Amino acid sequence: MNHEKLAAAIEKRIKRYHEDFSLCLMAEQWEEVLKRSLEDIGLEPEWENDRSHKVGEDIYEKSIGRISCKSGSLEKNGVKFNGSRTTRFKTLDEKLEFLSSSHDDYYFMLAKDKKDIMSKNFKYKVLVFPSTVCKVNKLKWEETKSGWKGTGDFSAMISRSMSDQLWTTLPLDKVEHVLEIDGNPS
Repeated sequence: MNHEKLAAAIEKRIKRYHEDFSLCLMAEQWEEVLKRSLEDIGLEPEWENDRSHKVGEDIYEKSIGRISCKSGSLEKNGVKFNGSRTTRFKTLDEKLEFLSSSHDDYYFMLAKDKKDIMSKNFKYKVLVFPSTVCKVNKLKWEETKSGWKGTGDFSAMISRSMSDQLWTTLPLDKVEHVLEIDGNPS
């Protein structure tokens, strides 16, 4: 896949989005922008626009595999993003087994700096990396007052107050491709 062509296709669509909207692009709109951008560069993605919140795969493309579309927040120590809620699993081991099982092959994450978005400067980074980079079963876990904290090559936490939701912070040097996107309308 030509990442430069993909970045140009995504940027074109995000610029058009921001001609009409000042809210940052995220969720299902990001899924559709990515799906259409993949088509723009000649690929054949499969996507259901049913607003499902299934785990993992949002888009399938035969040359890439199962794509999970994520939104992330750029921070000084990497990108922070959320994952599945795990209240149905009672033990930490059960939670980690579920969170680390194979639900997708690649993340295509639309990441933004909150300061840029708040000031209506629509700069994004599309982060593309294999999902194996952030499997939480690779971390050392400890219980905290608010849940569990995992540390290692990246960090994660499972927050009790948020339905035992996973929050991951991944250093940008673990990301395979960083596509710079200027979504400001021309």
